Amino acid sequence: MRHATLLVVVPAVTLFTNLHAQDSPPVAVGTRVRVTAPTLDLDKYDGTLRAFGGDTLVLERQQRERRGALMVDTLRVALTQVTRLDVHRGTKGNAGKGALIGGSVLGAAGLGLSILFVAGGCEFVDSSGCDGSGPAVIAIGTAITFGAGALLGAVTGAFIKSDRWEEVPVYQPRVSFAPQRDGRFSLGLSVAF
Repeated sequence: MRHATLLVVVPAVTLFTNLHAQDSPPVAVGTRVRVTAPTLDLDKYDGTLRAFGGDTLVLERQQRERRGALMVDTLRVALTQVTRLDVHRGTKGNAGKGALIGGSVLGAAGLGLSILFVAGGCEFVDSSGCDGSGPAVIAIGTAITFGAGALLGAVTGAFIKSDRWEEVPVYQPRVSFAPQRDGRFSLGLSVAF
């Protein structure tokens, strides 16, 4: 009875995986992709997808040598090795990040300079010392430099582009047979979708 069950389940699983392997791939050929396959020491390998077989990705990456010659690397990766597949979706500006960095840096510098200005200027306001406007001067100086830094950072960040990536699912059916202590075998199927 156990052998009859195996004779039915194994061909069914094999048929299912073969039929799904013939489905259309989640990524079009010619698309820029980023592959992560830790068992192959690939961490975010960036290249162009040249072929998407039932169980294999073929990637191509162009690199310049030191002498200026253009080299093309071709890499074949089994889908069972791929843990993550990202598709390039264009570029984006970094205006928000630039505004935050620029505002923080210039705001901190403005705060420091305002404190030095107030501390050094207290002697010159009148002979009795500060007139009490120190906190207002510090707040205004910090606000002005923060605003200027945020504006400068936003403009700079808008021109600095970074890649946008979107993760796509990689169908990886995994069939496992494991012997049990009592002499029987267990069949396992894991499907990621």
